[in-house]
Amino acid sequence: MASTSRELFGGAITSQLPQGLIDASDLRQIPDNQEVLLFPGSDVTCVVEVLETVTEGQAGSNTEEAIRFHFSSLAHDNEAETSEVLRIESLGGQSLSEEVTEGTPSPTYLTGLQRVRKFNKHDSPLDLVLIHLALWRLAPKRPVDLVMSWNEPLALGKEATEQGHGDASAMGDASIRDKFKQAATSLRIEDWGLFA
Repeated sequence: MASTSRELFGGAITSQLPQGLIDASDLRQIPDNQEVLLFPGSDVTCVVEVLETVTEGQAGSNTEEAIRFHFSSLAHDNEAETSEVLRIESLGGQSLSEEVTEGTPSPTYLTGLQRVRKFNKHDSPLDLVLIHLALWRLAPKRPVDLVMSWNEPLALGKEATEQGHGDASAMGDASIRDKFKQAATSLRIEDWGLFA
């Protein structure tokens, strides 16, 4: 699946995303602070959210703690039975400082696992989902955490309940992982007015 530059939030943000993704707002109501894109023919979803900067505990000054907070928040929203952080890394690029007036900061990347019930129905079996999460901290320029998450189902139902996991780097579809990293490293803020 080839990638193309895609405008998000009316062009305020651009990112290299796989061609043919379906805009979920064409199918259902999506909050104004989110863009939700669906991969045709699979259960992979891409969500980009504009959130208030996390300041709880060490998260205000520590990016690793902040991305852990966002992963835990996503697990809570998904009503995950279990969640586990597998890896956190920087994807490189430009860091944001007091002197930076233009440009996009570099993202921090988290890979994690969650066991969730489809549509949050308590009588449905657990699914094992690989979470790809990227965080851009826009403070001090804006009090915003920009978060991109991709949910990649790995195993469904009974198989997910019984399945352990081995080497995190071998989990999931390598092409999904590569496309996520491409989307994260190519993301550009074109209009900072989005965060006013």
